[in-house]
Amino acid sequence: MNIVSVENLNLTYEEKGNKNHILKDISFEVEKGEILGIVGLSGAGKTSLLRTLNLLHKPDNGKIIFEQEDITKLNEKTVIPIRKKIGVVFQHFNLFRNKNVYNNIAFPLLLEKIDKEEIKKRVEKIADEIGLTERLNAYPSQLSGGEQQRVGIARSIITNPDLILLDEPTSALDPMITKIILDLVLDISIKRGLTIITVTHDMDVVKRICDKVAYLKKGTLSFFGETHEFFASLTTKEVSEFENEFLTDFEKIKKRESDEKKFIRVVFWGANTHESVIWDTAKDMDINVNILYGKIEELKKGPFGSLILEISGKQSMNFIKNLKEKVYYLEVI
Repeated sequence: MNIVSVENLNLTYEEKGNKNHILKDISFEVEKGEILGIVGLSGAGKTSLLRTLNLLHKPDNGKIIFEQEDITKLNEKTVIPIRKKIGVVFQHFNLFRNKNVYNNIAFPLLLEKIDKEEIKKRVEKIADEIGLTERLNAYPSQLSGGEQQRVGIARSIITNPDLILLDEPTSALDPMITKIILDLVLDISIKRGLTIITVTHDMDVVKRICDKVAYLKKGTLSFFGETHEFFASLTTKEVSEFENEFLTDFEKIKKRESDEKKFIRVVFWGANTHESVIWDTAKDMDINVNILYGKIEELKKGPFGSLILEISGKQSMNFIKNLKEKVYYLEVI
């Protein structure tokens, strides 16, 4: 069941009398319990899109259907109950510096005038769930970046929302803390059945936690689909934006081109990623296979492998044809 449906969304703003188109005819759907990653270069419209989803930015036109209601038709007063169902974790945490961890987490409940005993019960439960029990009396200035991020996440889920919006959740964190935060986000999503939409420039975030990817390019939706489909269908230019290691090897490979050799990119997905598919296909053929580039990674839903092969020999085309039937994706470079 879809929890969010975006239909033909457009957003503009005026600067010095000129109208700039930030989002252009954006459409996608997110199912309950999914984690969607919004990616793209700086200025692509990622954060603007995220902020329209709870109407912090009001779109020019289009629909945002949240739990079967078009929230773009709501005014500032009637949208308040909807915003209570959508938790937000901002890029720079936005914690109250003069409040301790307990009161930062409790703040949304204080606004709702919830009974103090109920607030205490819920804050302590969430603090235990995400590892902040020992830090409830500390102030933001006494916290590490990872701890501040945890407080932001705890505050966003204290009202039991149905959707969480994360803006660059790991941008200021080191690799070890990043892993901890991503594990926490996954755990929260699974245990609470939460839908999460996150903006990120970090492909490791996408690979580890995202079910689907929305790739923005200059305000338009260039790709929307499963995470493994995104990495399988990257064009060379898109690879240069996100996967520089691949591009470097690709440029080296192009210099080796000749009429006698074929260069192919092969993508494996799922169970056969770790099987001897290439050897099994090539063993009875009069060809030479040289692996020029290879990488296997664990995505959220399973293993994903990418290879670049140099093929030569009389049966090269026959090998390529047979291999294409056994792998997830194959292209002749």
